[in-house]
Amino acid sequence: MKAFTQWLTALGGATLGWAAWRLFAPELWQRAPSPFLASAPVRATVLITGASSGIGEAFARRLAREGYNLVLVARRKERLEALAEDLKRRHTVSAQAFVADLSRKEDIQRVADLVASLADEGQLDLLINNAGFGFVGSFVEVPLVEQLNMLAVHVEASVQLTRAALPGFLRRRRGGIINVASIAGWFPMPGNATYGASKRYLINFSQSLQAELQGSGVYVQALCPGFTYSEFHDAPSYRAAGFRRDSVPPFLWQTAEQVVEASLNQLGRGEVICIPGLHNRAIVLLGAITPPGIVRAIRRHVGL
Repeated sequence: MKAFTQWLTALGGATLGWAAWRLFAPELWQRAPSPFLASAPVRATVLITGASSGIGEAFARRLAREGYNLVLVARRKERLEALAEDLKRRHTVSAQAFVADLSRKEDIQRVADLVASLADEGQLDLLINNAGFGFVGSFVEVPLVEQLNMLAVHVEASVQLTRAALPGFLRRRRGGIINVASIAGWFPMPGNATYGASKRYLINFSQSLQAELQGSGVYVQALCPGFTYSEFHDAPSYRAAGFRRDSVPPFLWQTAEQVVEASLNQLGRGEVICIPGLHNRAIVLLGAITPPGIVRAIRRHVGL
């Protein structure tokens, strides 16, 4: 009995130590200067999807300050071109606005062709698959076309663009791929089934891909933010469902700039999953051990 008690104590201590490491250690590398950016070639190029607002725009502004040339991909032509002009003026970099709707197969192919060309020429250094959107509604009630469009943007486009970039990255033995997922990928989400499932795909895809690429000089990251100040929750379905930003405690929110800084600083450090913010990592860890009924009650409280 004594030996069993000692074993349980040791197991409990090891579990607590592991949990503490997963919670606190990322703060060290998410605050330190990025090793990937520090070794970037002069005037390298980054291609960012969903670049006209939110996290995508924050990535563009941050990387322009680092001297990266930019290919900005999004649907909204005027906003995209205005951003490109602003970044060129502020930072003396090249910034190309490439208008595309990644829910359309022909547009995915156009962007994939550009990615492959840049990577083959040795210009592309970083691919950020950020484009995405959300909606709230029962799976059986939300029009199927909207859900298939979401899967095209989140999954099909990310996979196709990643595949287009990799041959060039592998030849150079350098490259970065950031797939913007979400902490929603860890939680079944009634009323948002397709969204959470698509983000879980990106997490598993990124982990598996990095295992295949180990030692190649190519780094893959699944970026998993939580509540982020952006236009994401301004979608009509969120407004119709009664979502209010003030229903979520302020300490659970981050700015897009905080998310981007954590992502870039962690890229190249051997950790595939990047969860910005201690509170978000705690949510993921606690979600793994919390009964589903309690998780559902919390979601109802914040209006999700």
